[in-house]
Order: sequence, then C-alpha cells, then structure tokens
Amino acid sequence: MSESVEKKNVQYLVLPIDGMTCASCVARVKQTIDGMEGVASVDVSLAAEQAAIGFTDEAPDTATLKEEIEKAGYKLRSHTRDLPLPGFNDPSAARRLESQLKELPGVEEALFNTGSETLQISYIPGLASTDDIVHVLEEVSGLQVKWHEDENAQDEEHERREQIRIRRQFHTALGAIGMALLIFVLTMEHFFPFIKAVPQTLRFTISAILSYWIVLHAGRDIFKRFWYKLRPGKSDMNTLVGIGSMVALIYSSVVTAGLFFNPETFAGLPVFFDSAAFIIGFILLGRSLEARARRQTGQALRSLSRLQPEKARVIDGQGAEEWQDIHDLKPGQICLVKNGERIPADGVLLSEHAELDEAMLSGESLPVTKKAGQLVLSGTINSGSALRFSVVQTGSETALGQIVRWVKQAQNSTPPVQKLVDRIAAVFVPVVIVIALITLLGWWLSGAPVNLVVMHFINVIVIACPCALGLATPTAIVVAMGRSARSGMLIKSAAVLETMIKVDTVLFDKTGTLTKGALSVRGVVPLNGAREEDVLRTAAMLEQHSTHPIARAILSRVRERNISWENVDKADMMTGFGIKAKWQDVVIGAGNARLMQALKAPLDDEVKAAAQKMAGQGMTPVFIARDRKVTGIIGLADTVRDNAREVIETLHGYGITTAMVTGDSEVTARVIAKELGIDEVFAEQPPQMKSKVVKSLQEKGRRVAMVGDGINDAVALTAADVGIALAEGTDVAVDAADIVLLRPDLQMLVRVKRLAKKTERIIKENLLWAFGYNVVMIPVAAGLLYWLAGIWFNPAFAALAMAMSSVSVVSNSLRLRYMKLD
Repeated sequence: MSESVEKKNVQYLVLPIDGMTCASCVARVKQTIDGMEGVASVDVSLAAEQAAIGFTDEAPDTATLKEEIEKAGYKLRSHTRDLPLPGFNDPSAARRLESQLKELPGVEEALFNTGSETLQISYIPGLASTDDIVHVLEEVSGLQVKWHEDENAQDEEHERREQIRIRRQFHTALGAIGMALLIFVLTMEHFFPFIKAVPQTLRFTISAILSYWIVLHAGRDIFKRFWYKLRPGKSDMNTLVGIGSMVALIYSSVVTAGLFFNPETFAGLPVFFDSAAFIIGFILLGRSLEARARRQTGQALRSLSRLQPEKARVIDGQGAEEWQDIHDLKPGQICLVKNGERIPADGVLLSEHAELDEAMLSGESLPVTKKAGQLVLSGTINSGSALRFSVVQTGSETALGQIVRWVKQAQNSTPPVQKLVDRIAAVFVPVVIVIALITLLGWWLSGAPVNLVVMHFINVIVIACPCALGLATPTAIVVAMGRSARSGMLIKSAAVLETMIKVDTVLFDKTGTLTKGALSVRGVVPLNGAREEDVLRTAAMLEQHSTHPIARAILSRVRERNISWENVDKADMMTGFGIKAKWQDVVIGAGNARLMQALKAPLDDEVKAAAQKMAGQGMTPVFIARDRKVTGIIGLADTVRDNAREVIETLHGYGITTAMVTGDSEVTARVIAKELGIDEVFAEQPPQMKSKVVKSLQEKGRRVAMVGDGINDAVALTAADVGIALAEGTDVAVDAADIVLLRPDLQMLVRVKRLAKKTERIIKENLLWAFGYNVVMIPVAAGLLYWLAGIWFNPAFAALAMAMSSVSVVSNSLRLRYMKLD
C-alpha cells in the first residue's frame, strides 16, 4: 500500500529505489520524476534510498513512473511475501490467478504452489495497490483473504538483502584487490627485480587476463550501469569509473600487443593493468564500507519500527487467554500484558495502576506510573505487575505508528541547501569529463610521454567524487532525525532544522507550557454580601459543563468542601470570556473582566482592588456574577515548571529573545514573567489572538518559534516560523506543529536547538569536505604537482582516495549519534 501522508493538501507517495550511488544519481532520478504530469514535488534521498513524490490531485500514473525510473537506469525495489490460500488447489484457476495478478500495476511476479496452497507474490510497495491484489485473490479463489501491509517485514527483508549484498561486495573487493596486488608485482619490475626472470610479454599477458577478469566480472554491475547510461547520453559515478578503468585497460592492451609485433617501439612503456584492477577493487571496497556506515544512519528508525510486538495476548469473553496477530486486533478487545512484555496497541488501562517504561518513545528514562483510565502506548514495556487494557488504536494508527511514519517522512525531506548541491551534481560528471579531456589534450600538446598523458587523464576521471556530494546532506539528516526521535523529539522535516537555527524569538504560551497546567484554587474573596460557599456553588453550577483546566480546579475545590450544587440544563461557552447560564430566571456567569462587562456586572473599586491583589500574588482571578452583581472572585494559580527558568536563561545565552502570551491579566502575567526572566509579555490575549501576536513579531523582522500545548494554539503554531508542541505520548498528532516534544519537558526545546546547530555544522563539514576534496584533488590529479615538483601518483591511489572520500562523509555524519545535547 502506498505510504502516503497528507499535509497542506499534498499527498506523498514513497518509492524505494535501488541503484543510486552518487549525487548525480539523485539529480537524475529527481529530474526524471519531476517532469511527470501531476507531480508537485520530489525529494530523493540517497541515504534512505527512497523518493518521496508529492502530488495534489491524482497520483502519477504508476506504470509510467516505473517505466521512466527504469529508463533512467534505476530499479524500484520489490517486496516478496508468501500468502496461504487454504483449499484453493485448482491448477487452471491458479494459472488464471497468476496471470491476472501480473497484469496489476506494481506486481512483478506471482507464483502459486498447488501442493502447499501458497501464493508467492512480488510487488513494489507504493506502486502496487493492495486493495486491487486482494480483489483479484478473492474473485478468483473464492476465499476471504486477510492482507496486512507489514512495513516492518518489508524493511527486514530489504535489510537481509542488503547485508548479503554488502558482504558479497566486500569479499569481491578484497579478491579484486588481492589479484590487483599480484598484477602490481608482475608489472612493476623496478620495484621487484626478481620478476625480470619471467619474460615481459608473458607477465603482461597474464596481467591482462587477470585485469580483464576483475573489470568485467567483479565490476560487472558498474559496467552494466555505465553502458545503460551511455546509450541515452547520460552519466553518473559509474560513467567515471567505467571510463577510467577501460582507458587503463585499452592503453595497456595496446602496449602489450605492441611488444609482440613491434618490441622496439613499445619496449619500456609502462602498463596500467594494476590500476584498472585497483580502481574496481577500491571502488567496491569503498562502496561496501560506505553502505555499512549508511545502514548505521538508519539504526534509530529500525529500532523504533521493531518496538511493536508481533503477537498480543487477548482475553476472550470467557476470560481465557489466546495469542493473536496484532494485525487482527480490534478496538474494544481486552489484552493482558505481563512483566517485561511490550504493549501491542494503544489503549485504555483497565488495571488499577501500571508501571511502564516509555524510554524508547519519549526519552524518559524513569518508569511512568499510569492509573486506571489513562492511555497506554504501543511499544512501551510493562515494568510492573501484569496489566489489562482495552484496545483503542492498532497498527499504523498508534502513537508509535505515527512516530515511525513522521520520522520516515522527515528523513526523506531535504533542506534548502540541498537544492544547490543538486544543481551542481546534475552537471558534475560532464564537467569532470570535459576537464579530463582538456588535461589529456594539454599534456599531449606539451609533448609529454604517452603514458603520462594517459595516466593524468585516468587520474582526473577516477579521483572526482560526486558520491560525497550526494551523501553530505542526506546522511546527516537521517542520523539527526533518528537521534531526535530516539530522544522524544519529532521533527517533521529537514527544513525545520534549518529554520530553527535562524529563530531569534521564542514565544511561549503560559498555561501548560511554562506552567504544569495543574491549576488549583488558591483563594476565594466573597463580595456584595455573598458567602464563600455561595461563590463556589455558583461557580460549580457553571463549570460542570466545561472541561477547561479552570473548571476542573474549581470543581475539585467544591468537592473537597462537600458543597452541593444544583444542575443547570444549558450553559453558553464564550471563548475568550468565560461561561454563562440562566438559573431561576437569573443570569449567572464565571469568567474574566470582559465577561462581567458583557453581563453588565460592574467592577467597582472593591472588586478591582481584590482582583489586583490576587494578580499581584500571581493568581488568575475568575469573577463570579449573579443577577448583574459580582458576588466573588476565585483566585487560581498554576505551578511553574521546575526547569523553566533554566531553559529561559539558556535561550538568552543563544541570543534569543523570550516572550510569553497568555489570556491572564497584565499584572498576573508580569509576575510570572519576572519570576522566569522572560523579556516580553502579551497579556489578556484570547486563543484566537495568539496568531496575531506571532504575526506582529514577524512584521518586525523576527524569526519566531511558538511553543504551546497544541490544544488551543493550532493557528499560532501554524503562523510561526517554527511551531513547537509539548505533548504527552498520545498527543503526537499535533498536525499544526513542526516539532512535537513527546514529553512536557522544556529542556527538550534546548536540545532541539542544539541538535539543529550540530546538524548544520556536520552538513557544513561534509559539504566543505566534498567540495574541497574535488577542488583540490582534481588539479592534483591533472598533474599540478608533477608540473611543479615532478610528483605523480598511480591511478590506483586516485581510486582509493575517491572511495575513502565517501566513507569519510558518512562516518562524519554518524558522529551525530553520540554528540551530547544536554
């Protein structure tokens, strides 16, 4: 099934692509897809080996997509699975089933074994429609088919294939390098005088046979892609390797043949059979080491994907336990989870309490205590006694499923700096070929010996490295996104990291962000002849209809005092004001000063003085009105988060201005702002005005990050340059936010800032190395050192330098996994 996510009316189709080896490949794939009808955007990741195709209306034609990508020289990766069809064993129907399945877009192969009654089907995830496959299966077989798209199984299958391929490539590289060393001994008689005992023609002939075998056998994949690209006049890294090794072989073969037919002319000319063999051997070695390192960049995502168990222990209606596949779980089923086992789905805890290890989801190292009625999350570990819960969400709809999906999407995204790299990569190989031809012509016209002319040409072709350019940014992004997810920080795109670095103002929502969001009644002031009990009773009659934190705090105090209240059938919620209702033909209300004005309940000097006193003590005053009179004020206060001041100070250290937006009065807001050291205060702002505060700061030229709880901040989070939501595990679906912090710890905001800066530094280092390497090494390879100081090097060293360049970039990106963020 296509891995599509909808964001800002754009859907994304993620396709796995094999065969990309360098930045030129990325540019070629992007060019190929970008020109297709219906495509809105394309992000191609060399590190993830995927293309994320954005479209707004209908998805691009799948058959055309596959054809164009393969025409460009790449292959869409397929997934193979076995599907049992018990009772279906009709040979003629089986052939019809195979035929109809193969006609479906994205289905590569379908083979049915009548003996085992099992269908083996190979299909391309993202292109093949599983609904169409199931329809054909059920129509032809007459069976009810259960099909679950298991992305973990696909990833594990690809992982196994990659391990086998990398191992084979590594062993092939070692064999090629070993044989190249033998060729080196046979052709370098000035280093090994004893070899002169063997006739030169025999030594060169043996070397030719060995080097041709290495190039055409060990390097067959390189040459397949080289020839495939050559036909339509396209090029990539394989083009450079192919040209370099073939020129070395052809030149050396001509010299060897000349020794047989015209020994006087060709005697004394060196050959480069060893260079051709070393080029292939070192390129394969570099690619295998690079692939191993690249696999490590996605380790965090694979760890997240494997958190969900495959089976769940379900309690049936009679209380019996049975194991069930998690794909068959349905909302409402009761699951039992014993100590040390993972929760198989999101659900509501039925047991009285539970101790859960949520470290892999939220980064919280200590066990989290849950009470009956609270949500438990898929993938977390039961670290206490056995628990029971009722299933709410399963599979990809769980919090874990959403996290994995967002991390994949983020890893496929590219920051703006990658656009420049892509433009350079698109012309890199042709430019290198032109430079090599100029080098060849220059040395030829200078009258240099033919062996030097050929050697410098090969060096330029082989030493150039577009691979490092292609890996510089995506490997750092993949590692950074994995690191952030592992630490409980969901960053939804690579561009967000770049924007986060430029943020100069952080705007905090107060309640639930700077404070814990656990309001409590700190004082009650009765007015106009009312008693404290009357004030609380009136407030309870209204707040019973609300779920606002203020309502919960007031009702909690009323219940503590055992105060009874009458029911009010209907209450009007007035956003940004409060709540009002009619009771016994009298209007009652609870809210702020603006609500009192609306209810025509005057705020006399006594009322104002009491409210100001509460505000001066950091309390939020809630006015209670009855029949156009303010009968009392309830003062509520929240507890500031433990590390809020420390975080504000750290942000100031980065040169960031801090601001707070709240619906509280100016006096109350400034008390808290002073306590925390916040620079600016925007008080008495209802939820719908928060976005205007963001825009007013942006109009002053500021880059704003808005931090809120995601409940009533959606518009402001969207308006900000970076929207950051503090969530609690299950609230990961804060669509408006660019960054979701999976636990309410403000220190994670600082970690995001540090991760962004460290990622930027790694990308800059990678790009500096990738560009610097080519800028310095191509002139050296062209013979600059030989011209200045008579120093030259064998093309084999050029191949080794190129291979190690890519490995260096990937290894540097992996440093992000271990850098400290605290």
